[in-house]
Parts: sequence; structure tokens; C-alpha cells
Amino acid sequence: KECQQTARNLGSLHFEQQAWLAAADAYTTALAAAEILYQNCILLDGKAAELAETADLPRRAAYALARCDNLQTAAAVLEQGRARGLSETLERDRADLANLEKSAPALYNQYLDITTQLRNLEAQQRAHATSATSAEEQNQLRQSLTPAAHRTAAIRLRQSLETVIEQIRQIEGYADFLDQPNFNHIRAALQPDRPLVYLVTTPAGSLALILTPDQITDLWLDDLTEITLRELLYGPAADPELGGWFKAFSLFRQDSKANYSAWLDAIAYGTQQLWQPLMAPLIAKLQALNFTQATLIPTGYLSLLPLHAAWTADPSTPSGKRYALDDIHCTYVPNARSLTAAQKIRDRIVGESLLAIDNPRNDLPNSSREIAAATASFTQPQVLPQEHATVDAVLAALPHASYLHLSCHGTADFNTPLNSGLLMADGLLTLRNLLDLKLTEGLTGGIRLAILSACETGLPGLKLADEAISLPTGLLQAGVAGVVASLWAVSDLSTMMLLVRFYDYWREDKLEPAIALREAQKWLRDTTN
Repeated sequence: KECQQTARNLGSLHFEQQAWLAAADAYTTALAAAEILYQNCILLDGKAAELAETADLPRRAAYALARCDNLQTAAAVLEQGRARGLSETLERDRADLANLEKSAPALYNQYLDITTQLRNLEAQQRAHATSATSAEEQNQLRQSLTPAAHRTAAIRLRQSLETVIEQIRQIEGYADFLDQPNFNHIRAALQPDRPLVYLVTTPAGSLALILTPDQITDLWLDDLTEITLRELLYGPAADPELGGWFKAFSLFRQDSKANYSAWLDAIAYGTQQLWQPLMAPLIAKLQALNFTQATLIPTGYLSLLPLHAAWTADPSTPSGKRYALDDIHCTYVPNARSLTAAQKIRDRIVGESLLAIDNPRNDLPNSSREIAAATASFTQPQVLPQEHATVDAVLAALPHASYLHLSCHGTADFNTPLNSGLLMADGLLTLRNLLDLKLTEGLTGGIRLAILSACETGLPGLKLADEAISLPTGLLQAGVAGVVASLWAVSDLSTMMLLVRFYDYWREDKLEPAIALREAQKWLRDTTN
């Protein structure tokens, strides 16, 4: 712990002095110490505590490494620091073990048994963690739940898993089995026509790393610093009363009618502020490299913002604005390894079964029209309407679907993201419920696309922003390849219009889902009343 803190402090001193090589060396030492501390954590809460301590260390280290022109290592450091828990679970639970099963069946069965026990233990930990709202309550709760027995079981399983992993690594083809993320994991996700773009903000400025199978291109964005980003989100430090994105959003949630106009103003102002220092130069660079689309991996607080909605004034357009999505088609992923996992699920889905959840609380007047559009082109639709859409009914139906559409209410819990969820007829279908699902068995099963037609379904927790703990990542971990989600409260009427048009573009015009969504967004924006 002292090594980590000392190296981090030294790295930050060199960072302020722009002594990039020295900063990179010190931060590398701090990251190595942090990794040892993380690997020695047994339970989920301990890992979360270590990740909170690490905080922005990977972003600072990557920025310094990139300044030293060590772009490959910089990208690997960002990958290691982004959605770590998700990556570890995907690697552990979705590993391709077909050859292992044939060559070492006893070892294969031992591995499956240990990981099953670990998943069950983690589910218990998540259930207890969401029962308390404050840190003090959670500490008291952990102490009351026979922590000695809990930790003893976790230690035993962890030691057994480490032993089995080492044995598996001795088998041909498994030398890097469950290894820490490295550049090879990034390389596996790269596509020639759609670069992967890491976005990172530091006190010295921001950086975009644009990766293709052939090259890594750095783009320095000096006008967007941590200070300017925090002022956008929280308001200027010199005048806190002005507030910012978060304050406007909080007031809107408290009273949507009274604060609706102010929230729209905050969206317009915030997305405009993202144009000049971030999205305009990124779009120009991507276009110079002859790309029309990109997959974004925003880090830190950037992952909370709709970067594709950044805009600049343009009198020639119907709205008077030109948006980033008009120039570049953007999709988002938590990290490169999750993209690889999603692609594997996408490529094996062949069924046409749709599970549609229709208006569980019976208070969305346009839901039936939306569900009609969703089910029209599927050969095997199953609809759970109103009171039939209970939490248990949805969970029971999910493993049998290859597509999912939920028309309901949603809510995000910034402080305890495991409590984020979708409102069913009898209660909340939470992120914790989704994390306990297992929609894939080995190399089969899964859902191609989940459309979360509800409010706030794409927002992650704030405490560990880089862990990207949210409904979309929960669904990905459960076995869903792609998710359409929202970042704030949405109108029932305009959402219905958007998604009816989306299904037209996707199912009738045969556009891929992400492009169909972009075209539907543009259509809805430009249409008249």
C-alpha cells in the first residue's frame, strides 16, 4: 500500500512538471503495486475498495505513456483499468474450454465446479450489499453475516481456482488462460472499417487513441481537461450555485414538470460544450483517416455523456444544429474484451424469438403501438402484457428469447448501481437480478439485442465510473450482445415514434441495429410535429 501511494505521488509530481518519462515510470510502479493489492482481495467489496483507491491512476499512466510515444502500452493500461470486474467475469465464465474438456476432462470439471461456487458466492455478496444504503450500514451488515465463514469459503475457492488455472496453463493452447488484459486482447477486437477509440481526460488535457488492426493514432485534445469536464458536470468552482449537468438532472428528477425546461437547457449547453474541445477534432481526425464510424470507449466521467449528441450551430439544417452523429456513426462499449464477447454472442444467434414486455404498470399510453411494431416482423414473439409482466415471469422467459424489448419504466441509482432497474408489475427487475442470470451455456445461447425502452437505462454508478456498473453491462455479463439504452427520462410518445421507425429501418430495410437506431434518431430529430 505504501509503495503504491509513494509511487503515485511521485508520478503525479512528474505529471505536473510534464516530465512524462519519469511520470510513466512512477505510475507503472504504482500500477504494479495496485495489481498485487487487487489480486489479494477475496470478496467483491474488497476489490471495489481497491479499484476506488486506484481511481484515475490508469488514465494518468496511459496519458504519460502516450506522451512518451508508447501508444500500445498506453492502450493496454486503459483496457486494464476499464470495466475490470466485467472482463474478469466474462473471461472466467465464457472461456472456450472445448479442447480442455477433451484433453483433460477431470481438470475441466474441476474448473467448472469452482467457478460455479464462486458465482454463487458473488451472488450472495451482491444481495447483501444492496440491502444497505450507506457505507456504515454496509460495514455493519457485513460484520453480522458471519464474515469469517464467508471469507473462509472465498479464500478456499480462490486458492483452488489459482491452482487449477496454473494447471490449465500447462496445457497446449492455454498458456495465457485468464491472464491480465493485454494488447493481444485489444487486437482481437479490432476491425479494419470501425476503429476502437479510447477517450481519456486528465488534468493536463485529453487524449484519444484510435486503434485499427494496422495502426494506433494519437489525438491530443489539450482544451478538454479534468477541470473543464468537472465544471461541465458540477458547475464552475467559482460559482457553485450555477450548478451543472448533475444538478440540473437531479432537479429534473425531483420535479420533472417544474424543471423540464432547465434540464433541456442543460442538455443543449452540455452537448454544445463537448463539440469544440472533443468531438470536432475527433471527427476531423477520423474523417482524415477515411472512417465513417467508430466504437468509443470513453473513460471516467466521459462515459456518462452522450458524445454522439455533441453539436455546433449550422443554419442549413432543419434543427439549426449539426451533431456528431451526422458525421460519424458512434457505438459504445465498456472495453475491448467486452466487445469481443459481444461479437461472439452476436455471431451465433440464429433464432427469431422476441420477448416483449408491454407496459407492466399500465400507465404508458403509447406502449401498445411500440410493442406492435416490435413484434410484427418476428416469427416467434412472446408478449408479457401489464400484470403478466412480473419479475419472476420475465426472468423465467429470458433464457428462451433471442431478442428482447422492454417497454416500461426504469431508474438508475448513482450511489448503489446494483439497485438500478426496470419496473415490472410487481416490483423492480434490478441489475443484481441480471448479474445472477446465465443466458449462455458454454458456447451456446444468449440474446442478440435488448431494447430498453425506459428512462435512465444506460446510466452507470458514479463511485466507480470506470467499472461501468449499469444495466447494459449487466445484460452483457448475463449473455446479451447489444443493448439500446437511454441516459435520462424519456417521453412515452417520442420514444414510441423513435422505436417504430427503428424497427422499420432494422427489420424492413435490413440495416444493422446500430445504424438503424442512428437513422431513426436523425428522422425523429428532423421531423415536424
